Amino acid sequence: MKKIEMYLSVGNDNGNSEHDLVIDGELICQPNVFAKVKELPNLDEVNPEYVVKNIDSNLIVTINSPSVNPGLYYVGDYARKSRHRTHDIKVGAENSKVDSDVPVVNTLGQIAGYAVQKAYKDNPNLEIEIEVKVDMSTELPVTQYSNENAKKFAEKFMKDNKHQVTVHVGTKRVNVNVLFEFVKVLPESVPLVFRLQKLNKKRLEKIEDEKERENFAKLIEEMFKEFNERYNSVEEKEGDKVKNIVKDDFIDGSYFKKKKILHISVGEGTTEYPKTNDIVFDPEFIEGSNNGVGHAIKEALTPFKKEFKFRTFTRQDYSNQLRDPNEKFHAEAMEYVETHLENEAEDILWYAKDEVEKANNDIDIICVHGGGSILMKDYLADELYNFGKETRIKIFYVPEKFAVTLEAWGMHEFTNSKLFKMLKEKHQASNNIENKDVETQNN
Repeated sequence: MKKIEMYLSVGNDNGNSEHDLVIDGELICQPNVFAKVKELPNLDEVNPEYVVKNIDSNLIVTINSPSVNPGLYYVGDYARKSRHRTHDIKVGAENSKVDSDVPVVNTLGQIAGYAVQKAYKDNPNLEIEIEVKVDMSTELPVTQYSNENAKKFAEKFMKDNKHQVTVHVGTKRVNVNVLFEFVKVLPESVPLVFRLQKLNKKRLEKIEDEKERENFAKLIEEMFKEFNERYNSVEEKEGDKVKNIVKDDFIDGSYFKKKKILHISVGEGTTEYPKTNDIVFDPEFIEGSNNGVGHAIKEALTPFKKEFKFRTFTRQDYSNQLRDPNEKFHAEAMEYVETHLENEAEDILWYAKDEVEKANNDIDIICVHGGGSILMKDYLADELYNFGKETRIKIFYVPEKFAVTLEAWGMHEFTNSKLFKMLKEKHQASNNIENKDVETQNN
């Protein structure tokens, strides 16, 4: 049995609906659900190569960890498509991610699956055992964030050093030992600002690889195109039409440095309204409201199921219908949920205005993001732009392409930063002192 060691850098966003991870620069997006099962399905005819290539959506793992109940789990898309009962992070402000098994099970599953996929290239027979060391940044909603909760959440990953995960690839079993060297838990929205600030022309100029530089330039253009058209353009006539032409001094992520930003982070079950000063979280702004796409879906789900004769149809299933225009019942799902989305958006707008008043209008930008912001845009954006004109606050509505995954990229950026390295060294030094104190007492 060949032993393989590897190190992984992870940004980990455990949303109520979707689980987004960036592992060594690769993005993984999966439903944030698992199913705990008693026995393996029949995997005799499963093609191991296909499973490995699509490992994130074919995850079957056995977990032995001090942080969750040991057992056999289907993770993510594989769990959602199974007939087994799935577990998710429940909708509602009272449900704590700190106390849920979902973030731990799904994080361990995806990291172990990625490690197997990475090792497979040089070990196609899978006669291997993998030791993975992980540095990771993750986050908590501001309504749940405190030093105590952050420490508790981090320790669920760092506790007792190792988590044993067996990844089932057809009839093959690969043992993966996961060791989290350091986990930093951040308040929601801080990673997003960290990422935005890094998307700037100065960083672009330092990229030597031509393809990488081209992709990075495209990313900056796509991220801030709408923002520039609204706040950094001049009107020019072309015949009978008037167009907004963006000025030569294109606004990039450097604009977001040293800005006071009120965030509207629209999730599945809650919307958070944190405030950041540069990349520093303002502890005076920890408001959240029990609003989000999930509540609109809950209202629409029962009559929708009744009309179209669904025996079992979950919130996740309905969410998939809404996201994909090619789904069979997309149009009907949108029709049923529309009124409820309007109501949710109205509440969110009220809370945001209240937070601006609380800040005595000392806000430069309102930044709207999160998975729920996509469906909410038709009902929320125009009202916010009007409010921004009245209060002289700019509105940055994160483009749909990035609204869900920007936090995960921000956390990956943070994990690879000098600040993370400094925090890790400080943590390790503190642990060494504690260990020496224990040894002294024992002697």
